[in-house]
Amino acid sequence: MPKKKTSKSKIKKEIKKLSNSVTKLLDAAKVKYKTLEHKVVFTAHDVSATTKKKLSEIAKVVLVKVTGTQTVIASPEALRGARQSKKKIASDALAMTNKDYFVLIVLPAGKYVDLKAVQKALSSAKGGSLPAGQAGTFGGKKVSMASEKDITKYLKTKVGLLHPFGSEYNLQTLLDKNLSRAKKMIASAGTYTHSIELSLKDFEKLVKPIKGAFAKAKR
Repeated sequence: MPKKKTSKSKIKKEIKKLSNSVTKLLDAAKVKYKTLEHKVVFTAHDVSATTKKKLSEIAKVVLVKVTGTQTVIASPEALRGARQSKKKIASDALAMTNKDYFVLIVLPAGKYVDLKAVQKALSSAKGGSLPAGQAGTFGGKKVSMASEKDITKYLKTKVGLLHPFGSEYNLQTLLDKNLSRAKKMIASAGTYTHSIELSLKDFEKLVKPIKGAFAKAKR
């Protein structure tokens, strides 16, 4: 009995801690949303089953690892500083280049990620929701599904708790066109027992994702 009480207490603390980052983001942006409380779920399919909502409205969030280059160009403030110190802007930008990086894919719960489509999109994309007014170019020789260790190590969260707001993870977000056609979206609130419902227009305005065909019916 004592173990069960401790477990429930721990879950409540986790819910309060994790949900704050998502709801605070939406509240700060003055985005309207509904909070849906439900039983413990671990996948987007589980959310659909317990809430009786359509799979086409449930957002599946997947972390993808890209082996390649992501050249991030510094913010306007950093560039002005580089000019004043007579540094080469190109060198300033290249100093922020990473070989491997992650992106967040948001797609309908009934679909799977099309890795080839993601790779193609990143090769031709220019920074969308990069933080602090930064712009960037993307590229990658290899795109693969991130591991559970990647999720816990780099995003500092647990498997099954990914939410679609890539800016909160400091990641670029890719939104599949099949989900973007819906009027509303139901997504994780960062807990196993809560989801949020908001309009796709508000989500796109807030996150500024790269939109395209990133999903397929079968693996």
